[in-house]
Amino acid sequence: MNGSSVRRLASAAGACSLLSTASLAAQQPAPRRDSAVVADSARADSLRRATHQLAPVVVNSTRLSAASEATPAQVEQLDIKQSIPGPETLHNALLSLPGITLFDDQGARLQPEIEVRGFNVSPVVGNPQGVSVFLNGVRANEPDAQEVNFDLLPSAAFEQASLVRGPDVLFGRNSLGGTLLLTTRRGGDQPEATLEVGGGSFGEQTLTTTAGGKLGGVDGFFAFTGENEVGWRQATSSNTRNLFATIGHQWGPTHDSGDVALDIQYGHDRISAAGSLPASYIAISPTINYTPGDFFLPEAVDLALRGNEPLAGGILRGTIFGRRNNVQQFNANVPPPNTDGFTFNLSGGTTLEWTRPLAIGSVPVGWTMGVEYSRESSHIRLVSTGGGRPDSITTDATIHQDNAGAFAQAVVSVTPEMNVTGGLRADYVRVPFRDSLDAGNDGTSTYNRVSPELGLTYRFTDDFKAFAAYKSGFRAPAPLELACASPTAPCSLPFSLGNDPRLEPVTTRDYEGGFDVDLTARTSLDVDAFWTDVYNDIVFASPNLTQEYFLNAPRTRRAGIEASGKIGLPEGFRLAGSYSYVAATYQSAVIIATADSSPKATRPGDLFPLSPLHRGRIGAGVTHLFGALILDGEFDIRGYQGQFLRGDESNQRKEVPGYTVAGLTARADYHQFGVELAIENLFNRPYYTFGIEAQNILGPYLQNSPPANPIVEPFYTPGYARRITVTLSARL
Repeated sequence: MNGSSVRRLASAAGACSLLSTASLAAQQPAPRRDSAVVADSARADSLRRATHQLAPVVVNSTRLSAASEATPAQVEQLDIKQSIPGPETLHNALLSLPGITLFDDQGARLQPEIEVRGFNVSPVVGNPQGVSVFLNGVRANEPDAQEVNFDLLPSAAFEQASLVRGPDVLFGRNSLGGTLLLTTRRGGDQPEATLEVGGGSFGEQTLTTTAGGKLGGVDGFFAFTGENEVGWRQATSSNTRNLFATIGHQWGPTHDSGDVALDIQYGHDRISAAGSLPASYIAISPTINYTPGDFFLPEAVDLALRGNEPLAGGILRGTIFGRRNNVQQFNANVPPPNTDGFTFNLSGGTTLEWTRPLAIGSVPVGWTMGVEYSRESSHIRLVSTGGGRPDSITTDATIHQDNAGAFAQAVVSVTPEMNVTGGLRADYVRVPFRDSLDAGNDGTSTYNRVSPELGLTYRFTDDFKAFAAYKSGFRAPAPLELACASPTAPCSLPFSLGNDPRLEPVTTRDYEGGFDVDLTARTSLDVDAFWTDVYNDIVFASPNLTQEYFLNAPRTRRAGIEASGKIGLPEGFRLAGSYSYVAATYQSAVIIATADSSPKATRPGDLFPLSPLHRGRIGAGVTHLFGALILDGEFDIRGYQGQFLRGDESNQRKEVPGYTVAGLTARADYHQFGVELAIENLFNRPYYTFGIEAQNILGPYLQNSPPANPIVEPFYTPGYARRITVTLSARL
């Protein structure tokens, strides 16, 4: 299997090894800088920085370990180590995969929203979330709105990342479009340390340092990343700081024979945002900030204790975690008053699972079962400020959410070529809402769901594999969505909460299949197709730029095809490409409020806003060795079809224009030193990744007084201008 896309297709022997006490590492010989074509590949590999190698794929994984090849789903390994460590590491790696798009609601480079199969995962509070993110087995989605703050994740510590597409009984709630699994590094037998410093366009400065090793059987690893930038647009400076440390001990020959580790993480950021602009303003300058002063200020502390131990012929794995994330978010509203929001998130919980190889007669079976529980608390306080009025508290609400789940999965090796996988998951969610300002808003919502999965994998040859599966997904409404579900009292951004009408949980029925052809280690083709029917999808309506509410759409659908391939050429050259067709559509009539005074109901087949049908990427690269010097370069172009504006769910308005954007990277490594040049938007082309229809309250640019009757016009978020960064690195 190739190094960028690994399908979970195991032979009978693989299914047994899934639960063995020894980790079996699949050989993945396709790192980003492939030196197989040069005469001295061993020397090139030894000189190459560790951060530019893909980690081996662990075959015996389950809920609390890396993505497995044992059940039928598309699992893609992300080459996260090709990117300079920083808040954008995951975004850059995901963009190389088919079917992934980013769009920028906030106008902040470090807070893009990611779409996977028509479902979103985002740091933006209020965007319905349909993808789960786990760090070392701990869910990273925040309690208040299930958003994910990618800027708070420890990118310098990442060891491996994989994207499991579609729902999965092992990962549970919110995993509708997929699950992103992240694992961090541990200290190795040999001491190591790295230092990277960089700088670039728009005042960018970066510093990353890592260190790790073992002493007396105890391993340790430390990573720090800091980044500053002035920003491309007006009032868009940002500062991010992240520190991660782990200490562990292994008392057997492998991790699965006995291991424990304690992870500690601290993140503190300040990110200023510019938001979207009326088209008339962009014609003057795309750097204008419509409402200067918006900022996002989180501070997070995470603790997690994880480990495993052989038990009753299998392996018992577990994790206990605690997380605190306090956030201040300021919105400059038009017209005032502004909103200053304070959210205090506190969560904790545990996951336990037991895996064991079994046999039914002579048929081997891999068995996994587990339970998880978490308690998530959010205290949200909003202050109305400015506009010539005294400050006042408009919201003071507390939500304590209980989440419980149980899951079981069996992988049956019917023949050496064919595996049958069956799984079942039960989820329970309880969300009590308490309003300190008005007890009449108090209320409690509970949700439960049993989700099955059934799949088949078949290995025709060692180089040709295929799978087919039926799976079911579940997502309970987030506390914020429950508190903003009234069309007669929409929430002011960031949010103004109350106990609104009940939202129904989202459920899905997912059908998918695909195949892998691996001709050589450097040449492969992967193709997958999916069809996901969604019931009671949660969507949001925006009557204007500063208010929104959530509602259920009775039926929607995500369907499409995803294909990717690569070709290894002589003299170190390589080609890669991907294409996807993703149709995210409404399948029922629903009226969604917009800035339009008379919105039209959606019709079956209408496309979701901000979700292009066609997406593609082509890339070319070369790696060459000159003695101790390794040179590597890569050029790629990504293209996206036009997409409808947010607020144009019935597809009546002109689309946000499609666009292409090119990038170039070049790197030189000499012994333990390296230098890398990266250029984004190489040709400095103007483009937009986000659009919304809204009233232009301010009227024409620099007009002295707002118009009496503001017009509705498209607002766009300009894509980043050409950005050049240079990074120097050293292994110490």
